[in-house]
Amino acid sequence: MKTSSIFWGTLFIVLGILVLINNFSPINFYWGDIWQFWPVVLVLLGISILIKYQTGKIVVVAAAAIVLALTIFATFKFTISFVENDFEILFGLTNDNYEYSITEYHEAFDSSITKAIFNLDGGAGSFNISSTTDEIIYVKTIGVENNFDFITSKYDSVCKIKLNMKKTRFHFGKGKYKNKVDISLNEKLYWDLNFDIGAAAIKLDLSKYKIEYVDVNMGAALLEVKLGALAERTKFYVDAGASKIDISVPKEIGCQIKIDDVLSANDIKGFKYIKSGLYRTEGFDEAEKKIFIDINTGVSSVKIVRY
Repeated sequence: MKTSSIFWGTLFIVLGILVLINNFSPINFYWGDIWQFWPVVLVLLGISILIKYQTGKIVVVAAAAIVLALTIFATFKFTISFVENDFEILFGLTNDNYEYSITEYHEAFDSSITKAIFNLDGGAGSFNISSTTDEIIYVKTIGVENNFDFITSKYDSVCKIKLNMKKTRFHFGKGKYKNKVDISLNEKLYWDLNFDIGAAAIKLDLSKYKIEYVDVNMGAALLEVKLGALAERTKFYVDAGASKIDISVPKEIGCQIKIDDVLSANDIKGFKYIKSGLYRTEGFDEAEKKIFIDINTGVSSVKIVRY
């Protein structure tokens, strides 16, 4: 059989399988990680030319087709993640005629508030939580000026906060698209956090806060989370496609992990294997404080460690 037939046959088979899996469990590759490997296709095709034996040629050419299929699919899904959101295309921008703007959003502290619910609809960009504030919440965005709707409401002792991106913008020219969001939370309050984010880098250091509930719904993303031990019960949910997920949990607290995945590389350290997709720390049932982690993902890299 000709190596060209092997290449194109493997390419279409792998693409078909990826699309089929995506139809039942949507997957979004972390495009930045996948795309950087596309030169491997050229290397493998070059090796296939040098190899004399037909069996070796077939193996190398098939591997090249698989890498190319992953790259094509990752690019397609990355593009779709933008199209699904409202977006704007800007032409002719240069570093001289476009400057990133800093926009600040905040809600003043109210002594009657004991719990806050924060909902973020962020599209594409970089989203970080790491510092505390004397206010209920303080948000600084770097990018297009006033590109978010910031809405707050209060009832009883609860403050509900919504931060919604208005548009995803593309800049063509020397200027580059930028959307960076830094979030500071009040450490005295109990928090529920909900994130609906597309292609993004998300870094959440939640070790300083009383976190009761976190729900992260993301597409092609890099997620790094550090959980703390300040709440009696913390429930942490992740619904992702093909993403890179790193989670750190404190050693002094009981933790249970449930993973429902299609095809993932899981690195789980310091946990006892209970059954397929279920892990717990030693003494979980007797622990006074507990964290429940539930991950639903397609093709991802999941790493969970204790610190």
